[in-house]
Amino acid sequence: MRPLPFFVTMTVISMTLVACKTDTAPSPGMGDYYPAPMNDPQISIVSPELREHLGFQPALLDNDGERPLSVELPVRNLTYNAYQLEYRMIFLNDGGREQSPIMGWQHLPLDPKQVARLKGSALSNDAVSYRVEVRWSR
Repeated sequence: MRPLPFFVTMTVISMTLVACKTDTAPSPGMGDYYPAPMNDPQISIVSPELREHLGFQPALLDNDGERPLSVELPVRNLTYNAYQLEYRMIFLNDGGREQSPIMGWQHLPLDPKQVARLKGSALSNDAVSYRVEVRWSR
């Protein structure tokens, strides 16, 4: 006769679980664990496995006020492997907002130990800063 109380107990528990109401409210956003400016770097390597294989040198900026901001960012392949990469530059105004249109992805073949220059120019004089994104070529 013992199986009957066990069966009744399991039936009551399963009916209780079915009757539970699930919360369908949207989830609140979470704060970023990394404080600014670390959470919005000027150089962003979208493919994390590339981080240890690329070295960046200080950017050369041309911003005379008469022409739009122009950027050249030297990057070195630190390995003995050839890479096919893509990059794009996003230009920002003095309020930190992205300038439209955003530059499309540019192909960058990078031979072993080679230094290449990532180049981009803003389309308006409002751009005062930039962010570059690098990823594997698709």
